[in-house]
Amino acid sequence: MAFFRNRAGMFVMIAPNMDWETVMTSYDARNNVDMAFDIFKSEPDGRRGRTGDPVRARGRLLIKFLALMICVRMQRTVSASGIKGLTVENMLLSAGTYKIVDDRGVRVRTERTKRVREIFSLFGVDDPNQLPITEPSE
Repeated sequence: MAFFRNRAGMFVMIAPNMDWETVMTSYDARNNVDMAFDIFKSEPDGRRGRTGDPVRARGRLLIKFLALMICVRMQRTVSASGIKGLTVENMLLSAGTYKIVDDRGVRVRTERTKRVREIFSLFGVDDPNQLPITEPSE
């Protein structure tokens, strides 16, 4: 019975003297905070700062906060896209398969799969038609 109650999907928000749009805006803000908390909680290295320096710890916390906000924004974009089976985690893994390898001035691209093309178009990333030429370093 407890499992059934937890999975019922009902949420009650008591908001006296508020119109519908304000209540829904409050609900969206609450939902975004819940999503951000879930991402931060499930982050593998989110438990420790691994530093004794307070300034460095604040800097790392700022970077984690910014990364969290980027993840939430990406999650909203992915959710609104309607692409079946796409999450932020598997999107980053899929996009990470596309690489440009530079070997002594020769640049070669890995294959750009259908999933990578979908991800690029979802976020408006243009694939360069021509790879920039770089001078080989000595």
